[in-house]
Amino acid sequence: MSKRQKRFVFYSSPLVVLLVVLLVGRAKLNEIEANAQQLAQMGQAAQKVLGEYRAGVANADAFKVLACYDDKYANERDGFWAEQLQSERDGVRVYEWKLADSKPFGKRDVGEQVSRYLQTLGKVEESKFKLDTIEKINGPQSYVIRSFLWLRGRREARGDGGAVLVKTGGDKPAGAATRGEETFETQVLFRIWLDADGGNWKITRQELIRGATVTGDRKGFTDLWGHKNFDAAAGDGAASSAGIDFSSKVNPNFFTPAWNPKTFEIIKYGPAGVSATDYDNDGWYDIFFADGERPRLYRNQGDGTFADATAQAGLPDRMIGVNVGIFADFDNDGYKDAFLGCFTDRSRLFKNVADPQNASRRKFVEVTDASGIIKKGDGDFVVVASAADYDNDGDLDIYAGRYLDPRRNLPTTLFYTRNGEGNSLLRNDGDFHFTDVTKQAGINETGLTLGVAWGDYDSDGDLDMYVANDFGRDALLRNNGDGTFTDASKETGAFDPGYGMSSTWGDVDNDGDLDIYVSDVHSGQRWYGQAATLHKYLLTSLRQGTIFEDLPVYREIYDHVGSDWKSYGDTTVKGNALYLNDGQGKFKDVSEAANANPYGWYWSSTMFDYDNDGDQDIYAANGWITSKSTEDL
Repeated sequence: MSKRQKRFVFYSSPLVVLLVVLLVGRAKLNEIEANAQQLAQMGQAAQKVLGEYRAGVANADAFKVLACYDDKYANERDGFWAEQLQSERDGVRVYEWKLADSKPFGKRDVGEQVSRYLQTLGKVEESKFKLDTIEKINGPQSYVIRSFLWLRGRREARGDGGAVLVKTGGDKPAGAATRGEETFETQVLFRIWLDADGGNWKITRQELIRGATVTGDRKGFTDLWGHKNFDAAAGDGAASSAGIDFSSKVNPNFFTPAWNPKTFEIIKYGPAGVSATDYDNDGWYDIFFADGERPRLYRNQGDGTFADATAQAGLPDRMIGVNVGIFADFDNDGYKDAFLGCFTDRSRLFKNVADPQNASRRKFVEVTDASGIIKKGDGDFVVVASAADYDNDGDLDIYAGRYLDPRRNLPTTLFYTRNGEGNSLLRNDGDFHFTDVTKQAGINETGLTLGVAWGDYDSDGDLDMYVANDFGRDALLRNNGDGTFTDASKETGAFDPGYGMSSTWGDVDNDGDLDIYVSDVHSGQRWYGQAATLHKYLLTSLRQGTIFEDLPVYREIYDHVGSDWKSYGDTTVKGNALYLNDGQGKFKDVSEAANANPYGWYWSSTMFDYDNDGDQDIYAANGWITSKSTEDL
């Protein structure tokens, strides 16, 4: 064998090829690690500047705010911050931020800009200025960020009809008339250029992206709950003037050896929900509170008050671990029956019947045992459910969404968990009997499901389903019309890797087809998600030797997003998602453009036309517990 042939054999041997791959891979991984480290350091520097800025605004200290700006600050076109009235109704005013007197700005102009605005603020009760994303890195000493200013408080009310709120001298804005005090909330998104001069990061340029201020007298809604002191632990409390005295309780099973959620303990604090239903067909909506120990049904008495009708309606006084109540007419007799989804016990099914002792009243009779809905095991793990006629046979079926078993399991990853207990599609066979057809329907949803919504997005006459999963990823399940479903998330553009907590359908743009809104998490640490990309997780998997165990998850992610993993961490915590339907079977994510992804951990959402203007509005409930630090968001 010649020397040339020997060299060829040596360099083409599997061992050498593997060595080369490892060396190149290590270099690439080191580059990823270095880039992530640089991004993290820049984020921390930006947070420090924004924290000092926030403190200055909160204390109306223009000098402290101005100290955040570089002496060489320059912007070719900037102006004084102004609020322009956009709408006024029911005592609530909505202003859009604009720039007044636009011109080239230097640091002196910024000082006047800040001073003018601070004089309009009044009393700031809560303030946050958070880093949203790092948009561009110009070098180790220069980068561009997007940041979010959030202020709440009270200020002098103005009868200016929408005049800009900028000082022109004296103590009041131009044209302003005093109308007492009003509460306000301001949210502004800025683009900011940061440069380090001698180790100190300063703002060298800024742009107003968008901003809004909402003011009001807080008289639009009245809290009918009593406000005297009560002991939450004991459940003793004030009586509501509306007659509702419900107090949520933690599932007592979680404090027993059999159900101690030692692996994922936080599950104890996230139970239950509320349902509105006219269970007795008297024309008034009643209210059902799911609960960890004692769910309650309150009957609407038609005079603005409610009465606890739990026992009268035949429901048990004590039911452990009820997370959701679905009220639907499962037997087509004109009255709504009840499916109660449970976590640490079996779920239950109740038939709505006439009260034999009072024909004018309705009550529930349990029919669980013969219903076929019982899942084998010591718990059902159901946290959400929805009813719909998916097979168009004239009766309502049930889709039950489940979480994980907190006694044994944690979410496998922070971005793509698939180790839930598995959801179920229960087909209504009639006469209160259901069959689990999950497998034959082609559904394999094992995410940690918190939201389920039905809607015919492709207008083909059968109902499709959007499933929102915690710890990523959500799924759009297209109904094939033959009893089966196909995951259409990727092909339709509705793939959402966020921390899905609810989903709802509605025609937001009034174009005749259904759009999707999903509540997710928009964290103040979103910027850090830019550093904590999937590349970083891959690196950790390699170092810890779990790459082969994690490979199925990475393979599935690759199938959805390809090789562009740089922005995955950022996308995961970008917040609520609004997907517009183009009528051709595709969706476009317009969350950012529509300003529909506010900061927060949104546990639920719905669409409805609250102001009767013909457009669908969105209500999202922010349910997480924030820390006491004003730096948190």
